[in-house]
This record gives sequence, C-alpha cells and structure tokens, in this order.
Amino acid sequence: MMKRIVALALCLVCLLPCFVSCKHGENDKGAYIRMYLSEPVYNVDPLNAFDNQATLQVVSLLYEGLFTADENGKPKKALVDKYKYEVDKDKGTYKLVLELKETAWSDGIALTAYDAQYAFERLFSVATKHPAVGMLYDIKNARKIALGEDSIGHLGVVAVDPQILEIEFERDIDVDAFLPALCSPALYPLRADQVDSKKDTWSDVAIDIVCSGPFKIASMNYEDKDGFVLARNDCYYRNRSKDKIDKYVKPCRIIIDYKTKPADQLKNLNSKDVGAVYYFGYIPLSAREDKIKGLDISDAASTHVFYMNENRAPFDKLEVRQALSLALDREAIAEAIVYAEAATALVPNSIRYRADKKAAFRKKAEDLLDTSVKLEEAKALLKQVGVNGGAFTLTVNATSEEHVAIAEMAKKAWSKLGFDVTVEQLKPQEVYIEDGATKTFQGYDIPYQTKLQSGDFDVISLDLVATAPTAMAYLAPFATEFSGNGYTTQIDAATNAITYTAAPHITGYNSAAYNMIIDEAQRAESEKERAEILVEAEKILMNEMPVIPVIYNQDVSLSGKKLNKVKSNFYTDGVMTKAKLSGYWKIALAEGWVEKKK
Repeated sequence: MMKRIVALALCLVCLLPCFVSCKHGENDKGAYIRMYLSEPVYNVDPLNAFDNQATLQVVSLLYEGLFTADENGKPKKALVDKYKYEVDKDKGTYKLVLELKETAWSDGIALTAYDAQYAFERLFSVATKHPAVGMLYDIKNARKIALGEDSIGHLGVVAVDPQILEIEFERDIDVDAFLPALCSPALYPLRADQVDSKKDTWSDVAIDIVCSGPFKIASMNYEDKDGFVLARNDCYYRNRSKDKIDKYVKPCRIIIDYKTKPADQLKNLNSKDVGAVYYFGYIPLSAREDKIKGLDISDAASTHVFYMNENRAPFDKLEVRQALSLALDREAIAEAIVYAEAATALVPNSIRYRADKKAAFRKKAEDLLDTSVKLEEAKALLKQVGVNGGAFTLTVNATSEEHVAIAEMAKKAWSKLGFDVTVEQLKPQEVYIEDGATKTFQGYDIPYQTKLQSGDFDVISLDLVATAPTAMAYLAPFATEFSGNGYTTQIDAATNAITYTAAPHITGYNSAAYNMIIDEAQRAESEKERAEILVEAEKILMNEMPVIPVIYNQDVSLSGKKLNKVKSNFYTDGVMTKAKLSGYWKIALAEGWVEKKK
C-alpha cells in the first residue's frame, strides 16, 4: 500500500510542471508591455543614431554590438565570446582576435563575423561620410582609407571564418583603451544582402528590417494607437529546438502609442485601466514641472549643441560665433528642459577621463563656458568685427519637442543681438511610389538629416551623441583628418599625379592648431598621455567655437510598480531584455491581446 502511495505521489510531482506551464494556455508567450520609450524614431540605421539621443532608445533594442558599454562606459562582451591580443614583433603584426557567439538575425539566418566586417567597411565607404571613423585610426590602413590614399579592401578588419574576426593594427596598442570603440553603435553588425539590395527601405520599412538584438520591429505605424510594436526576436542567442522562447528575452511585445499625447499616457502609469503604460523612457516637457516620484535620472551620452556653418557669413567670423555663445542663458535653458545641466564645455558628463576609469572627463577638465548671459560682452565682440545683426535660419528636428523649445529660446536670445532668426522645423515625410492606382510605401524622407549630413544649413541643432564612450571619439571629429567627411581629389595636369585633401568637419571648421593636437592625441603612447592632451584640445575647440554647447543631456526613465528588471547601459536606460511585468496575463486578457484557452 505504501509503495502505491509513493508511486502516485511521484506521478503527481512529474505532472505538476505540465499543469503550471499550461495554466495560461498556448497563447501565453510572455508579457505584452505598453511603454513610451522615446519620441518617434523614423529610421533605425545605427549610423543615424548620433544626432538625437532618443534614437538610441530604440536602436539599442534592435541591434547587438561586439561589445556593450556599462553605465560607466566600461566595455562588456556582447556578441564577442572570447578575445585575445596577438603580437608578433618579428613580423611586426599586432592583431585582436575576436571569437563570436552563435546567434541569428530575426529572420533565422546566422549572424557571422562577415556581418561585423561589413559594418566596418560600410563605415569607411566613400558614400558614408561618418565621424565615427576617426576613433578607429589605430586599425591598419584605416586612416589612409579615410583620406582616400588606400582602398577599403586593405582595411585591417577581416573575417577569417564565420565566427572569427581579426582586427590588425598599425602598431602595438593598449587593447583596453581600444575596446570602448568596439562598443559603438556605428559598428553594430549589419547584413550586406539587406543593406545593399534594399537601400531605400532596409532601415525604415518594418517588413525589410532584420535585427540582431533582443527585439525586432513588428509594426512602424505612428498614426494608429499602439501602432509601433517591437516583438521578441526569438532567434537572439537561442537554440530554437531546445531553449524556452523567453530564455534570453522575457517580454513578448513592447507596444508604443505615438498617437496619444505622452502627457495623457503618463496619467495612466500604474493605473488598473485598459491602456495603462508601465514604462516611460521620455517624460514630456509639459509634465516636467510637476514632481514625479520614482524617476531614474542619469547623465546621457550627449550634449545638445548648435553647429554653425563657417562657410557662410557671418559665422565665418570667430567673434560672431563667440558672441552667439555668450548670449545664451544656459542655466535658464537647462531649467526649462528640467532634466539637463548647463553645459560648461563640450564633452558630456557621461564620458570617462580614461577608459575603464570611474573619474569623469569633466572632473579633470576645466569649465570653459559661461552658463549665464553675457550680453554686453557679446555685443562688444560683434562691434569689433562690424556685424550689426542680420538674418539667418536655425534648423531643428521637429520630432523633438525639446529641440524645438531650445531653438525658440536661442532665437529669443539672439534677437537681443539684432539677429532675425527663423526657426526651421523639419518633419519626416512619407515616400510612396505610384503605379497607376497602386501606392507602395517606400519609407521616410528625413530632410533634417539630409541638411545635417550635407552641411546645407546656417545653424543647426542636434544632440551630439558620443560615437564611443571616450573623449577621443567625442573630440576627434572636429579635426579635419578625423572628420569622416571624406576627401577631395586633384589631378596634376603635368604629371597626372593625384593628391587627396581631407574635407573638414561638416561645419567647415579647419584649425591648424586643433588638427595638430588631435593628431598628437591619436599617436600618444599611453592612455594617460592621451587624456591630458584631450583636455587641452577641448580648450582650443571652445575658444574657436565651431560648435556651441548648450546643455548636457540627461536620460530619464520611470517604471511602473508592476515592472522590474529594466537595466541601463552607457547609451540608454531602457534595456528591456530581462524586463518582467507582474500580472501580465490578466493585463493581456483585459487588453484583448490574447484569448484565454477554453
């Protein structure tokens, strides 16, 4: 009799997991979480994530890098499983060998080292013109390629097999100082077959976007309620034949409503009503005057700035650029934005003085800008060069209410100097191809990015986002040979010899002193020496003023009581891979997202 009781008990123990796992039915794939991650993002090309801090909130969920940077900018392995630095002094070779983990793109195709190699080559392509190239000049032939003196096929980045990527350097390097560059979103691996064959749609039409990160895009509808949807990428590091569907990514869906005003959505935080929002990665300006409990505030990877076009008058005059800076009340602007600090120089608070060190660059560097208005000094500078006002346009990304608000405050400040400023708000435009009665959506035309990348502006506002968590990556692009802005060629009529001349920064800034000091920093033999040089470089830049720093941005997030395990890293507060929502099944039933098994 006792044996029968024990056997029955064992049977019940074995069956119990079946009852537990099936209690919600086959429709239970995990939590559907309604959030407001950021302002709308219309293009998820990682290379477009460096002019608007909000873009990183979404891009960071869609792609996986070789390394990621923690909150202090310290590199952590992501796609990379193992790495080693190999030096052969007899042959004069210095290689970083990266062994990648096995994972797949959201369409099930394996992610390989060839995808990582393609990201490097795309960055150095003549057509790309991106400031992130300057942080990679330790790589063999990288600088020559950026300046047109060598071909991209000679870049020292090679996939030797599907899981091994080798990076060869010009000289013996400090690997720990180089690894932060590999955390850059600019180097997120990409699929050549997607980018090259779908050039107009691969990054802004949902059906054409393949992702390597924890989530993929299920819908990019901005006009319908809950129309922007991120779905779990069930190929993310997962063995689909063995692993549970939520082994690496807990939420099933992230649902974002861009139709309802975020201030109205904020009222539903922690409510029991249908439509409740459980996470905010962005707090609307209209709600920032009220004290909100539970906010997580941290230094962002960006400074909000104005670029001035030195190829156009009156910005070709140093005194005008300095006067425009002096006229700004940075303290008042930071107070209006609320989650910000008045900028005292260019490099933001989040950047470390040296890689892997906790001390911030700002703690070592000097305050170089006035944070309050110096109107009389500004007027005196304009008088020196005979500038008595004038008209110009300040271009701004209209999708960001913060950027628009800052632009309007700058307009008011500059009007006191006699300038007539037009704030040009540029919105994304839908693009269709018409064939008779059929219209096919082809993505978005983003005139703001076109103007920024082409240099077709008087003054333009942007969040200057760090291409990597280092001061070198932040400061180097203002030096001509580090600008990533391509080069011009000239043929000698007598000899047919071709000379290549690096194009300056997009602002037109070209300073011999600054070019020299950034070159010195790049060639520094130690990270300590480089950091000291960069402190001096920032002084030159802030004196010659091709860029006006306004505020240091801050990341702000707010989680509902039912949501936990939302993590942070250097680029975003909204790492949702392990996010858990208690009572999610009841929420999903109430929302009508799932049906209870009968």
